Amino acid sequence: MSIEFSNRITNIPFSSIREIFDEANAMQKRGINITHMEIGRPDFDTPEHIKIATYDALKQGYVHYTANNGIQELREAIADKLKRENKITVDPNKEVVVSVGCKEAIVSMILGFINPGDEVLIPDPAWLEYQYIVELAGGVVVSIPLREEEGFILNPDDIRDRLTGRTKMLILNSPHNPTGAVLPESYLIEMAEIAIKHDLLVLSDEIYEKLIYDGTEHISIASLPGMFERTITINGFSKAYAMDGWRLGYAAGPAKLIQPIMKVHQYNTSSATSFAQYGAVAAYMGTQEPVVEMVKEFDQRRQLLVKRLSELEDVSCVIPKGAFYVFPSFKETGMTSKELATFFLREAQIACVPGSAFGEFGEGYIRMAYSTEYKQIDEAMDRLADALKKLKVKG
Repeated sequence: MSIEFSNRITNIPFSSIREIFDEANAMQKRGINITHMEIGRPDFDTPEHIKIATYDALKQGYVHYTANNGIQELREAIADKLKRENKITVDPNKEVVVSVGCKEAIVSMILGFINPGDEVLIPDPAWLEYQYIVELAGGVVVSIPLREEEGFILNPDDIRDRLTGRTKMLILNSPHNPTGAVLPESYLIEMAEIAIKHDLLVLSDEIYEKLIYDGTEHISIASLPGMFERTITINGFSKAYAMDGWRLGYAAGPAKLIQPIMKVHQYNTSSATSFAQYGAVAAYMGTQEPVVEMVKEFDQRRQLLVKRLSELEDVSCVIPKGAFYVFPSFKETGMTSKELATFFLREAQIACVPGSAFGEFGEGYIRMAYSTEYKQIDEAMDRLADALKKLKVKG
């Protein structure tokens, strides 16, 4: 029997992040102590009050299908949060869809709007799923380079330079994965003007919004004048509430844009897990102290990691203002990002991700997640410094 893959899947690779993760786990099974800095998830447990709300939902028998767009209580909690924190007003009955993680919401939006040949503007480097989801939909990815010398901040002029008659959507991610950059208000205002003038849809991925440092302010582009009607705000519970395994996210925006997202969602997953949604209600409506404490700990790790990297010869590192990643340049080594990531894993027992996994302009960089213990980061940097010294002597 001859079986051929669909054309849409043939050129889509498996995740480079998972390749590193799998090799690191194999080494760990052989007794090698690995410092994991490759996976983008908090190393904290889900706060107890969220677990309790979920236990209670299970005990009360909330184990069946929910409405396709999520339970009423969660949609109302999301609407309340968006109004209070993001200055975005949505109707919880018509303008919110609860999804199985943010990724499902992103897939649903792209499949709901992108036709073959439509161009989508995506920062580069970026979470590479954006690119491949667009390609699965038949769209054309137009990369916008992010430059280290500009702090990896997306430059509005670079957006203007890449606009064509086929441009349909702009994807934003702030705070940004993998660089930790946060878009300032002045840049967002310019991007809003571009989107309005050229009638662009905007997908705003804001999953890292609560992980922010140095007094930096997160601003949702949908809150700016004229932007709500053309923006889908995507967010979730994985990062700020350490609920990555719960698989809960959402899309919020005007009803006319939510309708096609809802249609894809219905035929894909039907609804998010019922009892997990009650935990998400507790996340938004309960105490935020665990989030505050987690961000404080991340900040300490961030400062340590940036300090240790800045002490390394021929290494440069932009100070991240959000998320839990640093994106240092190791270009002076002369090695590719993939070679570097393999070298760090095998010679320094540090699992991290080659910058090339995030796009063409990520080459020469390495993403390191500081979602691991402070002491482990410090010890890992000792090993990295030693490995780089040996590499230099060998070279």
